[in-house]
Amino acid sequence: MRIAISDDDGNALDAKIDVEPEAIILHSRGGARGKPNERNTDYRPALRTILTRLYASDAVASGVWLDSTVARQWPMPERQLVNASDFDLPVDDLISLIGRNGSAKGQAKGTSGGNSTKRILIGVPGRSATDLLSLLGSNPIASREPRLTAEVLRRVAPEMIDEAVEALEAGAAHAFGASKDYDVLSPSGIRLPPKAVFGIALEKVIGRPARPTDFSAGWRQPCFDIIQDAGYDILAKDDSSSFADSQIDDEDSWTEGHSKLGQHRRRERKPGRARLKKRRFIEEHGYLFCERCRLVPTPELGPFGDACIEVHHTVSVAEMDGKRPIRLRDLQCLCANCHRIVHREIAHSE
Repeated sequence: MRIAISDDDGNALDAKIDVEPEAIILHSRGGARGKPNERNTDYRPALRTILTRLYASDAVASGVWLDSTVARQWPMPERQLVNASDFDLPVDDLISLIGRNGSAKGQAKGTSGGNSTKRILIGVPGRSATDLLSLLGSNPIASREPRLTAEVLRRVAPEMIDEAVEALEAGAAHAFGASKDYDVLSPSGIRLPPKAVFGIALEKVIGRPARPTDFSAGWRQPCFDIIQDAGYDILAKDDSSSFADSQIDDEDSWTEGHSKLGQHRRRERKPGRARLKKRRFIEEHGYLFCERCRLVPTPELGPFGDACIEVHHTVSVAEMDGKRPIRLRDLQCLCANCHRIVHREIAHSE
């Protein structure tokens, strides 16, 4: 049970605390001081408040144990920071002892320092969660529904992202508000809120309107990964370019000496955008083929023949200023042979 706790002056403390049968858990302090990622900033005042109220009650604590994710894999004796007899110490001395012993746990031999504000478990035998709630003079925090799991989020398919982008471009309403830091760049050059794009697509998976609390957005989150894998660029608010350069790999060594052609190839190497172009091409035509020589690879080359269809950027190098939106009509499906011929033609024409 998550609780909110205040000090003796009635000031609400920024501390994450859970009560369970026979245990009080104080979560670790984290983040850099004064930075937006700082959390549980009142760790020590909260610990002092908890211990003071334990001392003032008839409850008997059995000890304090390190309760971090790593420590929970250790035997209980190795996790113990203080025992029952240490509760005879004055509160401030006990807090110092808990901090010293906590910072030493998991440290390499011969080193000093360490985090003294780790997640800890205070054992209080014979006390229910309700008893501890009353003892601490605290109130439970209303629990919220948990976020959807990554497994569920990853069921969102590229086609669902396509449909969500089209819906938002057409003015579909949503519950996600405006984006704050990043935008999804649509094929027509319109910037869209990433959470709205993913949330509308997610409805197809969960069978109900998605809520902002169902998932997180941001780098290394499934939301951004899936949108990018579907072929869409995600840009920072202050980024005026329409896409980012990609690296030329060893396969492009044949373009050496042609700086403009190299720039052209860098603009082309957007694997997500290429997948989006192919997906839309198949939706329109039913299958992939080379738009130059009309080769339909699958009948000619077998079930994996589509691998020879590549995506070529038809916009000239002069137009590649990073500000002009790159639309799907600027991309062309070509077989590998025609693609190389086109690049040779570009090299000789510039």
